[in-house]
Amino acid sequence: MIKLIKKENEIDISLPFFAQEKYLETKSPNYGWFVSENFILPFVLFTTYIFKRIVFTTELINKHNSSIEEEIAFLNNMQDYIKKNNICDFIHKPQPSAIFRAYPKNANAFRWGTFQLPIDSDFDNMLVKVSSSQRKYVRHAIRDNVTITKTDDYEEVYNLCNETLSRQKIQLLIDKEEFTHQYKNLHPQNMIMFKATYENEVQGVIVIFFDDNTAFAEYAGSIPRPKNGSLKLLHLYAMQYLAQNHNLTNFDFLGAVPDIIEDAKESGIQKFKKEFGAEIKEGYQFTVIFKPIKYFLFNFTLKMHLLSKGVKYVDPVERDRRLSKSRLKV
Repeated sequence: MIKLIKKENEIDISLPFFAQEKYLETKSPNYGWFVSENFILPFVLFTTYIFKRIVFTTELINKHNSSIEEEIAFLNNMQDYIKKNNICDFIHKPQPSAIFRAYPKNANAFRWGTFQLPIDSDFDNMLVKVSSSQRKYVRHAIRDNVTITKTDDYEEVYNLCNETLSRQKIQLLIDKEEFTHQYKNLHPQNMIMFKATYENEVQGVIVIFFDDNTAFAEYAGSIPRPKNGSLKLLHLYAMQYLAQNHNLTNFDFLGAVPDIIEDAKESGIQKFKKEFGAEIKEGYQFTVIFKPIKYFLFNFTLKMHLLSKGVKYVDPVERDRRLSKSRLKV
């Protein structure tokens, strides 16, 4: 039996970062957890005009080492619960942090992944895992006095991250109000920022969320032509700092197309992640449309809104399918 819980203190286990109330409430005032005896599934509910959509922030949290068949049964029951209680019009693409082992019936399912690697407080131990060509650039950056520092200047960080997304023609930029809310409510306990500087010019920045075990690379930005090795050094220093000062052992780059087309522009970003020695974790994501007409109208409205700003909207799942050799076929 599935029930909907709206307060974390009603849940009897500790939750990973993207499932915690303090994170969910930075995304939307409406959020909750679908809960059964074996599983927990956190979500945020967005209401835009007449449209209601759910976004999952993690995969299923498995309380008792349950089977994949039991996961599928839970997801099917969850769909029925949502429809019966008219909770939303559709389940939208989950956050990059959500990698499911299974998907429900009648879902638009597709492959998804993320690059992860172990981290430790010994810088050289991590550097040796970096590809040899990139290792050379990191050493040159150190030799040329590229400096990595923590920063509290969230305005500078936000601006550089959004400038980078805009330069990459990403259609939806980081919401300023949401980012500010995250900084004020999560920093420094669960959010930390670093910047790389060379000859008094910021080369790049990174925003990391973290819990007791794992660091998550949430946002990053750079100038158009950063100093060679400076961005790798930025990430390595951040990893070392988090291992040393917060006893973290894992780093998650958040999101990857498992079989990305090599000459796609986005392939370079995944190559950057892989060059740290990170390995891909693969699974699935899915969307579910309960009300097709409202789903069509939502996409049409969003498309027209972005077109008025000179941005061509592409459905996020379709965008990722176009980057995949298999179109993310399951």
